[in-house]
Amino acid sequence: MEPRVRLWIDARQEQLQTGRYQEVNYVISGIKTQSIRETIYQTLAVLVKEIQIAKEEDFEKVKIIYDPERITPSFIDYLLSQKGVEFRRLNP
Repeated sequence: MEPRVRLWIDARQEQLQTGRYQEVNYVISGIKTQSIRETIYQTLAVLVKEIQIAKEEDFEKVKIIYDPERITPSFIDYLLSQKGVEFRRLNP
């Protein structure tokens, strides 16, 4: 039987970088349908901080707030295109 060993991790000097989020806006056709919303949510929810859908009835705008150290807008584009979602990015 091996002796028990305690491991102490000292994180007092760690520097958390909060508030470094950026946003990217998309126009996604068919965002009002439940299947497109579920596809976007299942594809991106784990990787981004927030997904906001515009409230206007005739406008299909989606704002995605993300951490640039975790994911990039080009990778978001790639994931959406892999799922067959038709979109147009509004800002770089």
